[in-house]
Amino acid sequence: MRTDMNSGIEWTLDSVYPGFESAAYRADKELLQKELEEFRSLFSGEVKENEEAKFIRSLLSEYNRIGDLYENLNAFVYSRYSAHTDDTAALREINALEQIGVRLTDCMVLFRNTLASFERVIGTLCETNEDLKKYRFFIEEQIFLSSKQMDPPLENLAADLKRSGAGAWSRMQDTLLSNTSIIWDEASGEKKTVTELRALAHHPERSVRKLAFEKECSALKEREIPFAYALNGIKGAALTLDMRRGFSSSLSRSVIQSRITEKALGALISVMEESLPLFRRYLKLKAHILGRERLAFYDLLAPVGVKGNSKTYSFEEAKDIILTAFSSFSPKLGEFAASAFANGWIDATPRIGKVGGAFCISFPLARESRILCNFGGSLGDVNTIAHELGHAYHHEILKDEEAALREYPMTLAETASIFSENIVSHALLSSCTDSEKLTLTDQILQDATEVIVDILSRFYFERSVFEKRKDGELSAAEFKTLMLEAQKATYGDALNETELHPYLWAVKSHYYDADLSFYNYPYAFGLLFGLGLFSLYQAQPEGFAERYETILAFTGKANAVDVVKKAGFDIETEEFWRNGIEVIRKHIHEFEHLVQQA
Repeated sequence: MRTDMNSGIEWTLDSVYPGFESAAYRADKELLQKELEEFRSLFSGEVKENEEAKFIRSLLSEYNRIGDLYENLNAFVYSRYSAHTDDTAALREINALEQIGVRLTDCMVLFRNTLASFERVIGTLCETNEDLKKYRFFIEEQIFLSSKQMDPPLENLAADLKRSGAGAWSRMQDTLLSNTSIIWDEASGEKKTVTELRALAHHPERSVRKLAFEKECSALKEREIPFAYALNGIKGAALTLDMRRGFSSSLSRSVIQSRITEKALGALISVMEESLPLFRRYLKLKAHILGRERLAFYDLLAPVGVKGNSKTYSFEEAKDIILTAFSSFSPKLGEFAASAFANGWIDATPRIGKVGGAFCISFPLARESRILCNFGGSLGDVNTIAHELGHAYHHEILKDEEAALREYPMTLAETASIFSENIVSHALLSSCTDSEKLTLTDQILQDATEVIVDILSRFYFERSVFEKRKDGELSAAEFKTLMLEAQKATYGDALNETELHPYLWAVKSHYYDADLSFYNYPYAFGLLFGLGLFSLYQAQPEGFAERYETILAFTGKANAVDVVKKAGFDIETEEFWRNGIEVIRKHIHEFEHLVQQA
């Protein structure tokens, strides 16, 4: 990890590949292409009677080898690009891997179709063959997905066109956003990136937050037209392909990708809507303590508290807080996180050319992960690192699994990360002074508000965009209107209607992926499931860390309904989701009490 004055805190990728020209990278890239040829050759032969199980096992073995190689190479290339979007070598390699990806798509179409040809006997084969038993869920899912794909030539064309279509629009949004900056101080000529401006939402001075918000909106307005074209291109591609593949809607496809049911999603959204008055109550309390009649959007993350309200954390302090909290839950989790910090897995410093937000990415062949964030020193930034380390720990639990048994859905992806945030938040609450408790409770509620209220607004926005995109392209003004309408519907009278965020659609990368629509409600799923798990931990701490690992290990082997049942919950009932909201309600009661004291 480089930490000199010029570079800040950046990750190192050398243990994955020393570079694009390294022998290791070139060898794996060549091996991937060789394995793809081998994979494709398997589909052309005849399967002898009584050798179906052996044949299917050979398909799975090849799938696993290719999955590991492609994921490792792709993760390395994207990591290089996301840390420095002006890296032309990374962009060339993205294009090269996308070209290989077209061939991989061909193979996947044939793979699913071939498995579907054994549909009548697959149950018997999985029951009687030990090698296939553990793959039953994966095989049945692939057979189902075979009914949701176009004919092979059309899927090949779609994959090829993605490189110059939706994929290019997505990279444009990344590159535009990461390189957008604006003059912050006229006298000195100092500039700030959009990422740096967004980090100032945590600043204790309202005048600074307001100026940062106005500058951010001004910078985004200058580029609203290309952002609008990108979003139109991506949503248009998703609509066309989802329809051609037989999905009733892009939301329906998302439900399938999330491995949940329409009933489970309906219950989740219903309870989120039901909880809005509770969150508005919290926001009005926060407005009161900040001396405002109503909050502006740029007040949502404002720190509160008698003491510590302007506290910022160094990266070292963040590390110490996280390691102490993680170790108290599980020595294994603590040791893992310590290793991630020590071995340069985290790229934390905001800079021009680096993508905004945060993510965790895994390298199955290197058996490692990397975390990108934009650390500004707020308590929220501390929680972000804990969140991404939760993802990394999930990868760690699954690193010995084959690719087919390592794939988990968006919903369960957010469970380990949000659970890790809970560990840190509750550790801080249990050790803080009374004067610090207001600040910390507010931080917990800030996060919950973003994951329930703001995520619901993003869900509404995306649903509206898809509906209107059916009739044609939307202008930047129309995107802004839909965003504001969604925020009004969720935040209600808790926020000043004239100070909402009209450009949130431009800065959220989750909207800019044609293959992954509605990546918003999975965060609410993860929060409320994570709260349920944490409540279990508090009630029965003995041996819970081991049970938790068992649940994480199961996430690639079943749908979300069955995974959550393993923890003793039923996600198709509103009662389950209300249990998570009840935990938040208690925090709001505590916050109200602390506000009265303050």
